[in-house]
Amino acid sequence: MKKEKKNNPVLKHTLLEFDAQLLENEIWLTTEEAMSHLNLSRSTIYRLRKNQDIPTFKLGRIPMYPKHFLNKLFIQKSICNLEKNAVGS
Repeated sequence: MKKEKKNNPVLKHTLLEFDAQLLENEIWLTTEEAMSHLNLSRSTIYRLRKNQDIPTFKLGRIPMYPKHFLNKLFIQKSICNLEKNAVGS
C-alpha cells in the first residue's frame, strides 16, 4: 500500500508580493526559457523548484515559471548579498 504524500506547498520567500494585476499580464517561461533567462543549468532550476526557492505552476506536466517573480526574487537575493558583503567589509 502506497503512502499518501503530504502536499503542503509553502513559498519560502514571503517578501514576494503577489499582485493580481501583474499576474494578468505575466509572461510564463518554460524550463528551457527560464534556463536561458537566468543562465542556470536544468539541474539547478529543478533543485530550486524542488526546494521551493522559486515559484512554479504546472500546466499539465510542464512546469511554468513567472518571469516577473523570478526577476524580483533574484534581484532581492542580489541586494541581500551586497548588503552582507558591505557589512562584512
